Amino acid sequence: MIDKTNMQGVMSVIRQAEIANSRAADASLGISNEQQQSRFASDLLAAIRSVNATQMRSAETKTAFEASGDVSVTDVLLDSQRASVAFEATLQVRNKVLKAYQDVMSMPV
Repeated sequence: MIDKTNMQGVMSVIRQAEIANSRAADASLGISNEQQQSRFASDLLAAIRSVNATQMRSAETKTAFEASGDVSVTDVLLDSQRASVAFEATLQVRNKVLKAYQDVMSMPV
């Protein structure tokens, strides 16, 4: 049986595949570079908002556990780890983008 957290993971993978598919379709249709940059910016913003939502959900779960105890420790730990992994992934993507930018800027003309 697939629980809610596994279903969210599956849906996330499906959304990412749809985004990749739409980018490939855009490239084959000749959509301009400016439109692709706009799409990249909106995708990046959506990813950052998703990480923020995960962190906020983790904070809410911790607060609910501390205040009333209606939330199990397992839920608190899982939400905390999800937020941690999401933030670490975002940090790694940022590092890779910065490294690529530095490599391009250091190329001789």
